[in-house]
Amino acid sequence: MPITPKANLLRVLYRAEPDHVPWAGEGALRLVDHAGRKPPRSGPDEWGVTWAPLPTSYQVGAGEPAESYPVAHPASTAAEALALPVPDPAALGLFDGLLDGVDRSATLVVGQHGAGPFDRFGQLLGMPAAMIALLREPDVSADVMNGVAGYHVGIAHGYLAAGVEAGWLADDYAGDGGPLISPALWRKLVLPAIMRVIAVYREAGAPVFFHTCGRAEAFIPDLLDAGVTAFNLQSDRCDLARLRTHFGRRITFYGGVPSDLMLRGSPDQVRETARHAMRSLGGEGGLILAPDQPLAF
Repeated sequence: MPITPKANLLRVLYRAEPDHVPWAGEGALRLVDHAGRKPPRSGPDEWGVTWAPLPTSYQVGAGEPAESYPVAHPASTAAEALALPVPDPAALGLFDGLLDGVDRSATLVVGQHGAGPFDRFGQLLGMPAAMIALLREPDVSADVMNGVAGYHVGIAHGYLAAGVEAGWLADDYAGDGGPLISPALWRKLVLPAIMRVIAVYREAGAPVFFHTCGRAEAFIPDLLDAGVTAFNLQSDRCDLARLRTHFGRRITFYGGVPSDLMLRGSPDQVRETARHAMRSLGGEGGLILAPDQPLAF
């Protein structure tokens, strides 16, 4: 007798043999946002970062983390950033009505987090100043990111209290050519902060999805050891098949189809890429088939 799509998805997440390769559109998983996850289209956010709208030529998918980009930053050093107030998730009413109309018996509800510790650090200072601060003020930089992690710990507890069943964390550590920060420095300054957030979900027995852009293979072993359940990586930048071979049934991927191919490729190319992803990554529960990034339709 066939199992439900949600039960099949859970088999994949917990490394059991699935009935079939789950895919993003079958209704087994639903991403939800607390109020304010996306920054404003224009003006300051609660962190003091000022945003401006993306160009109208840029198509923004409904699930993308931003419809704008930062144009002004409230700090120029890590010490200045540390002095800034950290928003209090418990005081903001972020989770009111979050699960209205959601059938949790049929759908795994996944709460999305906004910018992670490293990304938020870059927003607070601007990326050039943030990269300098990591070298000039490493201990203070770590303290800032730990404060950001504390905010996300509050978000995680709020999601779980509202009935969310899994977390989706996002923090970008790499570009197309490789890491933006040395893995050694990342392990010292960034990883302890993100581990605090992962731990909240794992202690609750909840799966953790993790998104990071670019050629990010160098960071995967530590994140896997920290408790990440499924990785959303750029399959046209990361060697997912090699990661799957190396880590075996310990690793699960959400994605497998490059978003650029979804937008610009032919239907036959998309179908063949999806088949290849299922063949190379989907054995014994290694894949939730989806575009690597949210798309606009």
